[in-house]
Amino acid sequence: MSNSSISLVQLDEKVFEWWRPWAVWALGASFFLFEYVVRVSPSVMAPWLIQDFHTNALGVGTLSGLYYYPYVLMQLPVGAMVDRYGSHRLLTIMTALCALACVMFAQASSLWLAGLARMLIGFATAFAFVGALKLVTVWFPIEKFALLAGCTQALGMIGGAIGEAPMSYVVRSLGWQEATLWCSLLFLILSVLFALLVRDHPPKPVSNTLKKTPENSLGMIAGLMMVLKRKDMWINAGFAGFLYASSAAFAELWGVTFLQHAYHLSHQQAANAAVMIFIGWGCGGPLTGWLAGKVSKRRPLRMLSSVGGGLLMTLILYGNDLSYLSLMVILFVYGVLNSGLMLAYATAGEVEPRKVAGSSIAFSNMASVIVGAILQPVIGWLLDWHWQGAVDALGHRIYTLETLRFGLCVLPVCFVFASLFAWFVPESNPWICHGQSKSPKTVS
Repeated sequence: MSNSSISLVQLDEKVFEWWRPWAVWALGASFFLFEYVVRVSPSVMAPWLIQDFHTNALGVGTLSGLYYYPYVLMQLPVGAMVDRYGSHRLLTIMTALCALACVMFAQASSLWLAGLARMLIGFATAFAFVGALKLVTVWFPIEKFALLAGCTQALGMIGGAIGEAPMSYVVRSLGWQEATLWCSLLFLILSVLFALLVRDHPPKPVSNTLKKTPENSLGMIAGLMMVLKRKDMWINAGFAGFLYASSAAFAELWGVTFLQHAYHLSHQQAANAAVMIFIGWGCGGPLTGWLAGKVSKRRPLRMLSSVGGGLLMTLILYGNDLSYLSLMVILFVYGVLNSGLMLAYATAGEVEPRKVAGSSIAFSNMASVIVGAILQPVIGWLLDWHWQGAVDALGHRIYTLETLRFGLCVLPVCFVFASLFAWFVPESNPWICHGQSKSPKTVS
Protein backbone atom coordinates (compact mmCIF):
# COMPACT_ATOMS: atom_id res chain seq x y z
CA MET A 1 0.00 0.00 0.00
CA SER A 2 1.38 3.42 -0.95
CA ASN A 3 2.03 6.21 1.53
CA SER A 4 -0.80 8.24 0.00
CA SER A 5 -3.23 5.35 0.54
CA ILE A 6 -2.11 4.99 4.14
CA SER A 7 -2.59 8.72 4.66
CA LEU A 8 -6.12 8.54 3.23
CA VAL A 9 -6.97 5.63 5.54
CA GLN A 10 -5.62 7.53 8.55
CA LEU A 11 -7.59 10.61 7.49
CA ASP A 12 -10.78 8.54 7.19
CA GLU A 13 -10.19 7.10 10.68
CA LYS A 14 -9.68 10.59 12.12
CA VAL A 15 -12.85 11.86 10.46
CA PHE A 16 -14.73 8.82 11.77
CA GLU A 17 -13.38 9.39 15.27
CA TRP A 18 -14.52 13.02 15.06
CA TRP A 19 -18.10 12.54 13.90
CA ARG A 20 -18.99 9.24 15.60
CA PRO A 21 -19.35 10.69 19.15
CA TRP A 22 -21.47 13.55 17.84
CA ALA A 23 -23.67 11.13 15.89
CA VAL A 24 -24.12 9.00 19.01
CA TRP A 25 -25.08 12.06 21.07
CA ALA A 26 -27.39 13.37 18.33
CA LEU A 27 -29.31 10.09 18.25
CA GLY A 28 -29.65 10.03 22.04
CA ALA A 29 -30.79 13.65 22.09
CA SER A 30 -33.22 12.95 19.22
CA PHE A 31 -35.00 10.41 21.41
CA PHE A 32 -35.47 13.13 24.03
CA LEU A 33 -36.71 15.52 21.31
CA PHE A 34 -39.27 13.02 19.97
CA GLU A 35 -40.29 12.21 23.54
CA TYR A 36 -41.35 15.82 24.05
CA VAL A 37 -43.29 15.83 20.80
CA VAL A 38 -45.54 12.97 21.94
CA ARG A 39 -45.61 14.28 25.52
CA VAL A 40 -47.25 17.59 24.60
CA SER A 41 -49.24 16.47 21.54
CA PRO A 42 -52.54 16.00 23.47
CA SER A 43 -52.65 19.79 23.89
CA VAL A 44 -53.45 20.20 20.18
CA MET A 45 -55.52 17.00 19.98
CA ALA A 46 -57.79 17.80 22.95
CA PRO A 47 -61.01 18.75 21.06
CA TRP A 48 -60.85 15.65 18.87
CA LEU A 49 -59.95 13.38 21.78
CA ILE A 50 -62.99 14.65 23.69
CA GLN A 51 -65.21 13.96 20.70
CA ASP A 52 -63.81 10.57 19.63
CA PHE A 53 -63.64 9.10 23.14
CA HIS A 54 -66.92 10.70 24.26
CA THR A 55 -65.23 12.20 27.30
CA ASN A 56 -64.74 15.61 28.90
CA ALA A 57 -61.92 17.89 30.03
CA LEU A 58 -61.25 15.74 33.08
CA GLY A 59 -60.94 12.68 30.84
CA VAL A 60 -58.45 14.35 28.51
CA GLY A 61 -56.50 15.81 31.44
CA THR A 62 -56.31 12.36 33.00
CA LEU A 63 -55.33 10.80 29.66
CA SER A 64 -52.49 13.30 29.22
CA GLY A 65 -51.41 12.97 32.84
CA LEU A 66 -51.17 9.18 32.66
CA TYR A 67 -47.96 9.65 30.70
CA TYR A 68 -46.23 11.09 33.74
CA TYR A 69 -46.83 8.44 36.37
CA PRO A 70 -44.66 5.65 34.91
CA TYR A 71 -42.23 8.34 33.72
CA VAL A 72 -41.79 9.58 37.28
CA LEU A 73 -41.70 6.14 38.90
CA MET A 74 -39.01 4.96 36.47
CA GLN A 75 -36.61 7.87 36.97
CA LEU A 76 -34.59 6.23 39.76
CA PRO A 77 -34.55 2.66 38.34
CA VAL A 78 -33.54 3.96 34.90
CA GLY A 79 -30.20 5.22 36.19
CA ALA A 80 -29.30 1.86 37.67
CA MET A 81 -30.40 0.00 34.54
CA VAL A 82 -28.41 2.23 32.21
CA ASP A 83 -25.32 1.82 34.37
CA ARG A 84 -25.70 -1.97 34.32
CA TYR A 85 -26.87 -2.70 30.79
CA GLY A 86 -25.69 0.37 28.87
CA SER A 87 -27.62 2.80 26.68
CA HIS A 88 -27.29 0.92 23.39
CA ARG A 89 -29.63 -1.98 24.09
CA LEU A 90 -32.02 -0.07 26.32
CA LEU A 91 -32.52 2.86 23.94
CA THR A 92 -32.92 0.51 20.98
CA ILE A 93 -35.63 -1.42 22.83
CA MET A 94 -37.36 1.64 24.28
CA THR A 95 -37.61 3.52 21.00
CA ALA A 96 -39.15 0.40 19.43
CA LEU A 97 -41.55 0.21 22.39
CA CYS A 98 -42.48 3.88 21.82
CA ALA A 99 -43.28 3.05 18.19
CA LEU A 100 -45.57 0.22 19.32
CA ALA A 101 -47.24 2.40 21.98
CA CYS A 102 -47.94 5.16 19.44
CA VAL A 103 -49.65 2.61 17.19
CA MET A 104 -51.72 1.47 20.19
CA PHE A 105 -52.71 5.07 20.94
CA ALA A 106 -53.68 5.79 17.34
CA GLN A 107 -55.77 2.61 17.09
CA ALA A 108 -57.34 2.84 20.57
CA SER A 109 -61.10 2.30 20.53
CA SER A 110 -61.69 3.40 24.10
CA LEU A 111 -60.33 5.89 26.58
CA TRP A 112 -58.81 3.23 28.81
CA LEU A 113 -56.86 1.70 25.89
CA ALA A 114 -55.59 5.16 24.96
CA GLY A 115 -54.60 5.68 28.60
CA LEU A 116 -52.72 2.37 28.63
CA ALA A 117 -50.84 3.45 25.51
CA ARG A 118 -49.94 6.80 27.10
CA MET A 119 -48.60 4.98 30.16
CA LEU A 120 -46.52 2.73 27.94
CA ILE A 121 -45.11 5.80 26.16
CA GLY A 122 -44.27 7.36 29.52
CA PHE A 123 -42.51 4.17 30.64
CA ALA A 124 -40.37 3.93 27.50
CA THR A 125 -39.48 7.61 27.23
CA ALA A 126 -38.29 7.66 30.85
CA PHE A 127 -35.02 6.29 29.43
CA ALA A 128 -34.51 9.12 26.93
CA PHE A 129 -32.80 11.88 28.94
CA VAL A 130 -30.80 9.63 31.27
CA GLY A 131 -29.75 7.35 28.40
CA ALA A 132 -28.59 10.30 26.30
CA LEU A 133 -26.48 11.73 29.14
CA LYS A 134 -25.01 8.30 29.87
CA LEU A 135 -23.73 8.22 26.28
CA VAL A 136 -22.18 11.65 26.79
CA THR A 137 -20.27 10.43 29.84
CA VAL A 138 -18.48 7.69 27.90
CA TRP A 139 -18.12 9.25 24.45
CA PHE A 140 -16.95 12.76 25.43
CA PRO A 141 -14.40 14.33 27.78
CA ILE A 142 -15.78 15.58 31.09
CA GLU A 143 -15.41 19.25 30.14
CA LYS A 144 -18.09 18.84 27.45
CA PHE A 145 -20.65 17.22 29.75
CA ALA A 146 -22.38 20.41 30.99
CA LEU A 147 -22.56 21.86 27.49
CA LEU A 148 -24.09 18.73 25.99
CA ALA A 149 -26.47 18.29 28.91
CA GLY A 150 -27.76 21.81 28.30
CA CYS A 151 -27.99 21.21 24.56
CA THR A 152 -29.90 17.97 25.17
CA GLN A 153 -32.39 19.81 27.37
CA ALA A 154 -32.71 22.54 24.73
CA LEU A 155 -33.51 19.92 22.08
CA GLY A 156 -36.24 18.58 24.34
CA MET A 157 -37.79 22.06 24.40
CA ILE A 158 -37.57 22.19 20.61
CA GLY A 159 -39.49 18.91 20.63
CA GLY A 160 -42.10 20.60 22.80
CA ALA A 161 -42.31 23.38 20.23
CA ILE A 162 -42.76 20.87 17.41
CA GLY A 163 -45.48 19.16 19.42
CA GLU A 164 -47.47 22.41 19.46
CA ALA A 165 -47.58 24.46 16.23
CA PRO A 166 -46.33 21.96 13.60
CA MET A 167 -48.25 19.11 15.22
CA SER A 168 -51.37 21.28 15.26
CA TYR A 169 -51.10 21.65 11.48
CA VAL A 170 -50.57 17.90 11.00
CA VAL A 171 -53.49 17.03 13.29
CA ARG A 172 -55.85 19.38 11.47
CA SER A 173 -54.67 18.14 8.08
CA LEU A 174 -54.44 14.40 8.68
CA GLY A 175 -56.26 13.76 11.96
CA TRP A 176 -54.81 12.89 15.35
CA GLN A 177 -54.59 9.16 14.59
CA GLU A 178 -52.56 9.67 11.40
CA ALA A 179 -50.30 12.19 13.14
CA THR A 180 -49.61 9.67 15.92
CA LEU A 181 -48.79 6.97 13.38
CA TRP A 182 -46.18 9.26 11.79
CA CYS A 183 -44.64 9.64 15.26
CA SER A 184 -44.56 5.84 15.49
CA LEU A 185 -42.62 5.66 12.23
CA LEU A 186 -40.06 8.18 13.51
CA PHE A 187 -39.49 6.14 16.67
CA LEU A 188 -39.09 2.98 14.60
CA ILE A 189 -36.46 4.62 12.37
CA LEU A 190 -34.65 5.89 15.46
CA SER A 191 -34.64 2.38 16.94
CA VAL A 192 -32.97 1.00 13.81
CA LEU A 193 -30.36 3.77 13.91
CA PHE A 194 -29.65 3.05 17.57
CA ALA A 195 -29.13 -0.63 16.76
CA LEU A 196 -26.77 0.11 13.87
CA LEU A 197 -24.76 3.14 14.99
CA VAL A 198 -24.75 3.40 18.79
CA ARG A 199 -22.42 1.47 21.06
CA ASP A 200 -22.00 1.70 24.83
CA HIS A 201 -18.31 2.62 24.51
CA PRO A 202 -16.14 4.16 21.79
CA PRO A 203 -13.56 1.95 20.00
CA LYS A 204 -10.79 3.82 21.78
CA PRO A 205 -11.22 4.99 25.39
CA VAL A 206 -11.80 8.72 25.71
CA SER A 207 -9.50 10.39 28.19
CA ASN A 208 -10.98 12.34 31.07
CA THR A 209 -14.50 10.95 30.81
CA LEU A 210 -16.86 10.74 33.75
CA LYS A 211 -16.11 7.43 35.45
CA LYS A 212 -17.83 5.63 38.27
CA THR A 213 -15.47 5.16 41.19
CA PRO A 214 -15.85 3.00 44.29
CA GLU A 215 -16.14 6.19 46.33
CA ASN A 216 -19.23 7.20 44.37
CA SER A 217 -20.82 3.74 44.35
CA LEU A 218 -23.91 3.41 46.49
CA GLY A 219 -27.04 1.33 46.21
CA MET A 220 -30.00 3.07 44.63
CA ILE A 221 -32.27 2.64 47.66
CA ALA A 222 -29.56 3.62 50.15
CA GLY A 223 -28.70 6.73 48.14
CA LEU A 224 -32.33 7.75 47.83
CA MET A 225 -32.93 7.30 51.57
CA MET A 226 -29.90 9.46 52.29
CA VAL A 227 -31.38 12.19 50.09
CA LEU A 228 -34.87 11.87 51.56
CA LYS A 229 -33.50 12.50 55.06
CA ARG A 230 -32.19 15.93 54.02
CA LYS A 231 -34.56 18.86 54.50
CA ASP A 232 -32.69 21.05 52.02
CA MET A 233 -33.25 18.52 49.25
CA TRP A 234 -37.01 18.52 49.93
CA ILE A 235 -37.03 22.32 49.75
CA ASN A 236 -35.07 22.26 46.50
CA ALA A 237 -37.42 19.63 45.06
CA GLY A 238 -40.41 21.75 46.08
CA PHE A 239 -38.94 24.70 44.18
CA ALA A 240 -38.44 22.51 41.10
CA GLY A 241 -41.92 20.99 41.27
CA PHE A 242 -43.95 24.17 41.70
CA LEU A 243 -41.80 26.21 39.31
CA TYR A 244 -42.31 23.86 36.37
CA ALA A 245 -45.89 22.87 37.24
CA SER A 246 -47.45 25.74 35.29
CA SER A 247 -45.49 24.91 32.16
CA ALA A 248 -46.49 21.25 32.42
CA ALA A 249 -50.16 22.16 32.79
CA PHE A 250 -50.36 25.22 30.53
CA ALA A 251 -47.78 24.72 27.78
CA GLU A 252 -48.23 20.95 27.52
CA LEU A 253 -52.03 20.71 27.64
CA TRP A 254 -54.43 23.55 28.42
CA GLY A 255 -52.61 26.56 26.96
CA VAL A 256 -53.78 26.25 23.36
CA THR A 257 -57.45 26.00 24.38
CA PHE A 258 -57.15 28.98 26.72
CA LEU A 259 -55.33 31.19 24.21
CA GLN A 260 -57.99 30.48 21.58
CA HIS A 261 -60.79 31.69 23.82
CA ALA A 262 -59.04 34.48 25.72
CA TYR A 263 -57.43 36.17 22.72
CA HIS A 264 -59.85 35.11 19.95
CA LEU A 265 -57.20 33.14 18.05
CA SER A 266 -57.51 30.30 15.61
CA HIS A 267 -56.29 26.89 16.69
CA GLN A 268 -53.11 27.36 14.66
CA GLN A 269 -52.45 30.87 15.99
CA ALA A 270 -52.89 29.65 19.56
CA ALA A 271 -50.48 26.77 18.94
CA ASN A 272 -47.96 29.19 17.40
CA ALA A 273 -48.22 31.36 20.50
CA ALA A 274 -47.88 28.45 22.94
CA VAL A 275 -44.77 27.27 21.14
CA MET A 276 -42.99 30.47 22.24
CA ILE A 277 -42.81 29.03 25.77
CA PHE A 278 -40.70 26.11 24.54
CA ILE A 279 -38.55 28.36 22.37
CA GLY A 280 -37.92 30.62 25.37
CA TRP A 281 -37.11 27.57 27.49
CA GLY A 282 -34.70 26.28 24.87
CA CYS A 283 -32.89 29.63 24.77
CA GLY A 284 -32.93 30.16 28.52
CA GLY A 285 -31.89 26.65 29.62
CA PRO A 286 -28.24 26.75 28.48
CA LEU A 287 -27.94 30.37 29.67
CA THR A 288 -29.32 29.57 33.12
CA GLY A 289 -27.11 26.52 33.40
CA TRP A 290 -24.08 28.64 32.54
CA LEU A 291 -25.04 31.28 35.12
CA ALA A 292 -25.58 28.59 37.77
CA GLY A 293 -21.95 27.58 37.39
CA LYS A 294 -20.67 31.17 37.58
CA VAL A 295 -22.44 32.67 40.60
CA SER A 296 -22.28 31.67 44.24
CA LYS A 297 -25.54 33.40 45.26
CA ARG A 298 -28.37 31.84 43.34
CA ARG A 299 -31.28 33.10 45.42
CA PRO A 300 -31.75 36.24 43.26
CA LEU A 301 -31.93 34.06 40.14
CA ARG A 302 -34.42 31.69 41.77
CA MET A 303 -36.60 34.57 42.93
CA LEU A 304 -36.46 36.23 39.51
CA SER A 305 -37.55 32.98 37.90
CA SER A 306 -40.42 32.26 40.30
CA VAL A 307 -41.74 35.79 40.96
CA GLY A 308 -41.24 36.94 37.37
CA GLY A 309 -42.82 33.77 35.99
CA GLY A 310 -45.80 34.16 38.33
CA LEU A 311 -46.39 37.76 37.28
CA LEU A 312 -46.20 36.90 33.60
CA MET A 313 -48.54 33.91 33.98
CA THR A 314 -51.03 36.15 35.78
CA LEU A 315 -50.77 38.68 32.94
CA ILE A 316 -51.34 35.92 30.35
CA LEU A 317 -54.42 34.63 32.18
CA TYR A 318 -56.04 37.95 33.04
CA GLY A 319 -54.70 40.40 30.45
CA ASN A 320 -57.63 41.48 28.29
CA ASP A 321 -56.13 43.70 25.62
CA LEU A 322 -52.75 42.16 24.76
CA SER A 323 -51.89 42.23 21.08
CA TYR A 324 -50.83 39.01 19.38
CA LEU A 325 -47.23 40.21 19.14
CA SER A 326 -47.18 41.23 22.82
CA LEU A 327 -48.59 37.86 23.78
CA MET A 328 -45.88 36.06 21.80
CA VAL A 329 -43.14 38.10 23.47
CA ILE A 330 -44.59 37.55 26.96
CA LEU A 331 -44.83 33.80 26.40
CA PHE A 332 -41.22 33.73 25.18
CA VAL A 333 -39.95 35.64 28.23
CA TYR A 334 -42.03 33.38 30.46
CA GLY A 335 -40.25 30.38 28.93
CA VAL A 336 -36.84 31.98 29.54
CA LEU A 337 -37.71 32.64 33.19
CA ASN A 338 -39.12 29.17 33.68
CA SER A 339 -35.78 27.68 32.67
CA GLY A 340 -34.76 28.58 36.24
CA LEU A 341 -35.54 24.92 36.83
CA MET A 342 -31.88 24.37 35.86
CA LEU A 343 -30.95 26.07 39.17
CA ALA A 344 -32.67 23.26 41.06
CA TYR A 345 -30.69 20.66 39.13
CA ALA A 346 -27.46 22.55 39.82
CA THR A 347 -28.18 22.60 43.56
CA ALA A 348 -29.14 18.93 43.54
CA GLY A 349 -25.89 18.02 41.81
CA GLU A 350 -23.83 19.71 44.53
CA VAL A 351 -25.23 17.63 47.38
CA GLU A 352 -22.67 16.38 49.90
CA PRO A 353 -21.67 13.52 50.00
CA ARG A 354 -21.12 13.35 46.25
CA LYS A 355 -22.00 9.66 46.09
CA VAL A 356 -25.72 10.54 46.34
CA ALA A 357 -25.67 13.28 43.68
CA GLY A 358 -27.39 11.00 41.17
CA SER A 359 -30.25 10.22 43.54
CA SER A 360 -30.51 13.90 44.45
CA ILE A 361 -30.82 14.95 40.79
CA ALA A 362 -33.33 12.18 40.12
CA PHE A 363 -35.40 13.29 43.14
CA SER A 364 -35.53 16.88 41.85
CA ASN A 365 -36.39 15.67 38.36
CA MET A 366 -39.25 13.60 39.74
CA ALA A 367 -40.57 16.63 41.60
CA SER A 368 -40.38 18.81 38.49
CA VAL A 369 -42.69 16.40 36.67
CA ILE A 370 -45.10 15.08 39.29
CA VAL A 371 -46.70 18.38 40.39
CA GLY A 372 -47.58 19.23 36.78
CA ALA A 373 -48.89 15.71 36.22
CA ILE A 374 -51.27 16.16 39.15
CA LEU A 375 -52.35 19.61 37.94
CA GLN A 376 -53.44 18.48 34.47
CA PRO A 377 -56.46 16.40 35.59
CA VAL A 378 -57.16 18.81 38.49
CA ILE A 379 -57.58 21.66 36.02
CA GLY A 380 -59.76 19.41 33.85
CA TRP A 381 -61.95 18.65 36.87
CA LEU A 382 -62.27 22.37 37.67
CA LEU A 383 -63.25 23.12 34.07
CA ASP A 384 -65.94 20.43 34.06
CA TRP A 385 -67.21 21.55 37.46
CA HIS A 386 -67.64 25.12 36.17
CA TRP A 387 -68.91 24.12 32.69
CA GLN A 388 -72.24 25.70 31.75
CA GLY A 389 -73.43 22.83 29.53
CA ALA A 390 -72.87 24.45 26.12
CA VAL A 391 -71.58 22.40 23.14
CA ASP A 392 -70.78 23.28 19.53
CA ALA A 393 -72.14 21.70 16.35
CA LEU A 394 -69.56 18.90 16.53
CA GLY A 395 -70.38 18.07 20.12
CA HIS A 396 -67.26 19.71 21.60
CA ARG A 397 -67.77 21.21 25.02
CA ILE A 398 -67.62 25.00 25.02
CA TYR A 399 -65.76 26.43 27.96
CA THR A 400 -66.31 30.12 28.50
CA LEU A 401 -63.40 32.43 29.25
CA GLU A 402 -64.67 32.73 32.82
CA THR A 403 -64.61 28.92 33.16
CA LEU A 404 -61.11 28.66 31.72
CA ARG A 405 -59.77 31.32 34.07
CA PHE A 406 -61.46 29.56 36.97
CA GLY A 407 -59.74 26.29 36.09
CA LEU A 408 -56.32 27.83 35.47
CA CYS A 409 -56.33 30.06 38.57
CA VAL A 410 -54.22 27.42 40.32
CA LEU A 411 -51.22 28.28 38.10
CA PRO A 412 -50.29 31.63 39.73
CA VAL A 413 -50.72 29.92 43.10
CA CYS A 414 -48.00 27.44 42.10
CA PHE A 415 -45.59 30.33 41.62
CA VAL A 416 -46.39 31.61 45.11
CA PHE A 417 -45.26 28.25 46.50
CA ALA A 418 -42.27 28.22 44.16
CA SER A 419 -41.21 31.65 45.47
CA LEU A 420 -41.45 30.46 49.07
CA PHE A 421 -39.32 27.40 48.35
CA ALA A 422 -36.91 29.53 46.28
CA TRP A 423 -36.23 31.77 49.25
CA PHE A 424 -35.45 28.91 51.64
CA VAL A 425 -33.27 26.77 49.36
CA PRO A 426 -29.82 26.90 51.05
CA GLU A 427 -27.19 28.77 49.10
CA SER A 428 -24.13 26.86 47.97
CA ASN A 429 -20.97 27.59 46.02
CA PRO A 430 -20.77 25.92 42.62
CA TRP A 431 -18.26 23.14 42.14
CA ILE A 432 -16.48 24.98 39.39
CA CYS A 433 -16.10 28.73 39.36
CA HIS A 434 -13.82 30.59 36.98
CA GLY A 435 -12.00 27.39 36.14
CA GLN A 436 -11.11 26.39 39.72
CA SER A 437 -12.67 23.59 41.70
CA LYS A 438 -14.53 24.47 44.87
CA SER A 439 -16.09 22.24 47.43
CA PRO A 440 -19.72 22.96 48.17
CA LYS A 441 -20.23 24.88 51.35
CA THR A 442 -23.68 25.42 52.71
CA VAL A 443 -24.28 28.83 54.18
CA SER A 444 -27.21 30.24 56.04
